[in-house]
Amino acid sequence: MAYEIIDSHVHFWEPEHPDRPWHKGGVDLGPPLSVERLLEDAREAGVSKILQVTPSIMGWDNRYGVEGSQRYSERVIGVIGRFDPVAPQMPRRLAEVAAHAKILGVRITLIKEWTSWLRDGLLEPFLKEAGRLGMRVQIYGPDQPREIHDAARRHPQTVFLVDHMTLDHHNPEPFAQWSEVLAMADSPNVYVKASYFPEVSKQPFPFTDVVPYLRSLYERFGADRIIWGSNYPPSARACSYKENVDFMREQGFLSTDDRTKIFGATLLRVLGL
Repeated sequence: MAYEIIDSHVHFWEPEHPDRPWHKGGVDLGPPLSVERLLEDAREAGVSKILQVTPSIMGWDNRYGVEGSQRYSERVIGVIGRFDPVAPQMPRRLAEVAAHAKILGVRITLIKEWTSWLRDGLLEPFLKEAGRLGMRVQIYGPDQPREIHDAARRHPQTVFLVDHMTLDHHNPEPFAQWSEVLAMADSPNVYVKASYFPEVSKQPFPFTDVVPYLRSLYERFGADRIIWGSNYPPSARACSYKENVDFMREQGFLSTDDRTKIFGATLLRVLGL
């Protein structure tokens, strides 16, 4: 290949410890997956580097992700860390996170107890401060593309990385709000992670039923604002890690330059690496 494959969306996590308890409100991803095992799985799939996304099961604790990125710095480019945007002293805490060399952005998950944060306006101070600090905000809001787009327009200085295109595999009609997803392209501070197509497809690999949606995403956002991610290991419910890579790699309408950007160059540029 003429390009490097960097996975922008993987999770590794450690067993629960007394000083590192799992968050009872987080998503249970199953047995712990070590950074070493994740890196081996990635290598077998043809992925050379990864970006760790701290899973919600770890609460607000990013230590294991940071430790993995320090131990394997040549392959783990950094961490998108969990952050509590509504707890006291948010500006001070966010500044501390922003100053951390390995934490390249913070992730907000609008699920479970946090579903209404954006709709209720609770994220406004955080989004403003993130923009002031130049801290990238990775946000997952299932079926909330319009709300995320409105927030991006209110905070044009804040970089939004929209997880999974706001799709939800629990939704029997995951593309019902697709026009709103595509409309986010109107805001230049919005980037989308093409990280969920296999999981919302109703067909096995090569997931031909979702290819038209990928193509329309490409036509609206372009390769300069699309970032590939596998969502591994949760995506294993739909396909193998390698099939996840191959789905994007084998799209004939993407040029080699497009693949270079989508598989890593756009991510590195957005993260300032």
